[in-house]
Amino acid sequence: MGQRAQILLVMALAVALLCPAALSAQGKAAAYWLWSGVRPTQTLRDADIVYLHQGDVVSVAGQTVFERKGLPVNQLTFPRIWLTVRFTTLDVPDALLLRLTRLLARWQAAGNHVVGLQVDFDAATHRLGDYALFLHRLRQTLPADYALGVTGLLDWAKTGSVQTLNALPVDELVVQSYQGRSTVANYTDYLPALLALRIPFKLGLVQNGARDTHEEQQLAASPWYRGTVTFMLNPSRGGSSQKGYQ
Repeated sequence: MGQRAQILLVMALAVALLCPAALSAQGKAAAYWLWSGVRPTQTLRDADIVYLHQGDVVSVAGQTVFERKGLPVNQLTFPRIWLTVRFTTLDVPDALLLRLTRLLARWQAAGNHVVGLQVDFDAATHRLGDYALFLHRLRQTLPADYALGVTGLLDWAKTGSVQTLNALPVDELVVQSYQGRSTVANYTDYLPALLALRIPFKLGLVQNGARDTHEEQQLAASPWYRGTVTFMLNPSRGGSSQKGYQ
């Protein structure tokens, strides 16, 4: 993202937040993902927590690099923020992990309450053990005052090992109930398995996606359930990307 585009994005965010905050429909803290390339709207004015996409860790010509994306470091008005980084590989050198730690510190120094780092990695269910090893390594790299969170796939709890999930060294798991711009058609079939989780978890939703709020209410029976996170979208223009924005 060029400097001019970053300035425009910050201006759009400022305008979107001019209106007074409002409560979410459920009366709970409202949480949203703001991915790079998504223009902020007034929906974010009631946000208590915003997960800011800050870049991707990718493999380029045999080298693992961090491609910086999203909002530039500045002071925001959100009560709390997480920094979200998309990983396409777990072959990550220590120097890159330390760079992510410095990015957290820069946002904190700018006057924001930074909760921690959220890792967005689509680990195959049968490889959760390998993913856990990486997360243990990352947890040791992060300063203790930053939380470590991850996004997760619907089938992790249903067809994977719940014991492995509950042993992950994370402070939060957000289970994504969508693919692209649409809700997974049978996402409610996976919800009962989430009740076996013994780590704090949330349900990830896509903006304007189909929902069965009645079925979702069963999650409230778990003392580990922390509500929902909504993935914000740009208006559709006839296509979609992997993460559901254009």
